[in-house]
Amino acid sequence: MAEKTKLAPLPHGEGLVWSVIGTLLSGPLVWGGLGAVLDRYLSTAPRYLAIGLILGFVVSMYIVYIRYGRDPKSTNLDGGSSEQR
Repeated sequence: MAEKTKLAPLPHGEGLVWSVIGTLLSGPLVWGGLGAVLDRYLSTAPRYLAIGLILGFVVSMYIVYIRYGRDPKSTNLDGGSSEQR
């Protein structure tokens, strides 16, 4: 039987809240910052800044869903169901 790697334990309580907030803020800051740099070098007013902010929000919400939104008992690491047949 193949040995499964153990995932790091998820934070609980206040640590979980700060982890989610940090993840949600970091996406728009990073991608929006990259968009602002592109706008400055390409002289395209707020075009890439807006694209970067939207992309950052979408990616950060997806990461929060993947990390904290799914039930860890419902799927195995190999993608199969953990229910016994």
